Amino acid sequence: MVLALAGCAVSLPEPQIASLRVEGERIRIAAPEGLCVDPRSLDVTREGGFLLLADCVLFDEAPDRPVAFDGVMAVSISTGGLPEDLGELANLLKGPGRAVLGRSGDPQAISVLETRIDGDALLLKVRDAGAPVIPGAQRTGWRVFFPAGPRLVTAAVTGFEGADISDDRALGLLRELIAATRAANPAPAAASPVTEGPAAG
Repeated sequence: MVLALAGCAVSLPEPQIASLRVEGERIRIAAPEGLCVDPRSLDVTREGGFLLLADCVLFDEAPDRPVAFDGVMAVSISTGGLPEDLGELANLLKGPGRAVLGRSGDPQAISVLETRIDGDALLLKVRDAGAPVIPGAQRTGWRVFFPAGPRLVTAAVTGFEGADISDDRALGLLRELIAATRAANPAPAAASPVTEGPAAG
């Protein structure tokens, strides 16, 4: 299935994999097991690429099981290069750059509750007290920043109100995303400094 968007800037080779061309670089996002790409969400703009991942049951015309993941994973691909230091990126996101961590767009409403650096991935637990963009979405969730090829990928796990998505499960999904996406993309020849801020999701 190929989506004609911005000159074939995005494609969906299979339900669990999306391919997006961001600033001339083709990046493949591979979903964790049980999640599929929402084809309606695929988008590429001058600010980067974007897609949503949700339980595959939601896209099945004849589902054979109940929904196991009552939430959504938003994934963004940044323009520019990769950060040279995750500690500096974490400080930026906890300070002047924290507006990109929430969907409300209000930096004063965003709090970073926990920070973890896992190899070359930065994991943040974030609370956004502003008005939610997704109706019924929980205000607290985990985000990750990690390299895929020459681009920085951001992903956020957001549960819906009443969903029981523990920290362990959210982190497990993000780590599955990292591993699958890394395997689907060649490693960059050399890291280059970020020329634009990290993508918002």
